[in-house]
Amino acid sequence: MTSVDPFGNMGFRRGEGIEERWFTKLSSLFESKSWDALIRGAKYLKAELSGVASDALLKTSFMGLELLFSIKPPRIDLYYLDKLEKPRHYAQYLPIVVNCFERGCLAKSDPPPPSTELVSIARFGGADTMRGYDRVFASQLLGIMPNAKPEEVQKAAELVGGKLVEHLDALWAYEIEPLASVRVRFAYWPGDEELPPYASILYGAETLLTEIPIEDLKALTFLIISRLGTAYHLVKSRK
Repeated sequence: MTSVDPFGNMGFRRGEGIEERWFTKLSSLFESKSWDALIRGAKYLKAELSGVASDALLKTSFMGLELLFSIKPPRIDLYYLDKLEKPRHYAQYLPIVVNCFERGCLAKSDPPPPSTELVSIARFGGADTMRGYDRVFASQLLGIMPNAKPEEVQKAAELVGGKLVEHLDALWAYEIEPLASVRVRFAYWPGDEELPPYASILYGAETLLTEIPIEDLKALTFLIISRLGTAYHLVKSRK
């Protein structure tokens, strides 16, 4: 007998090829933590949690990607809906989701408040090791969104979330907070006759206090660049 996909009529697809360890980690949290702790985990994830620990739905969104977990420990089913239709982004985002939810469940307080300070990724690990990622991120952003105009970035943000903000004398700056207190900002300066275009990738200083693993922060940044770039090209194609 063919099993019925309970969320198929909502447009969701069942996640496939997922490492079992992420489901095991999530299941163990629902089996061992209080409901208050699980609610705090959802708050760190900026997610919606409903039901009870033995039969729950956890729903979270990220730049046009929705993940829906049907949780009946030890069974976890993952469904996703991606309006950008990036085939494996849901699987790449999953470890970030589970780790963030776990940090929230283990936290003793709510996510830290916003800071006025911005920091580079070098602050999250060894400066010499991490400084190169500034250039890697900037290169990817410049490559996927060459000569992007503020109005184009604004329309891309309307598709996937985030907003334009002021940043020094940058032509445009885009900011998004996909997880509670994890704030990412891209700033762009056009080139001239003497200098090539330049991009800066920064993080709200409060992000340091969330203790997000550096590997998750790198993966998250790459995903933001990819999804913003995809939205930008959708905007360009509609002209």
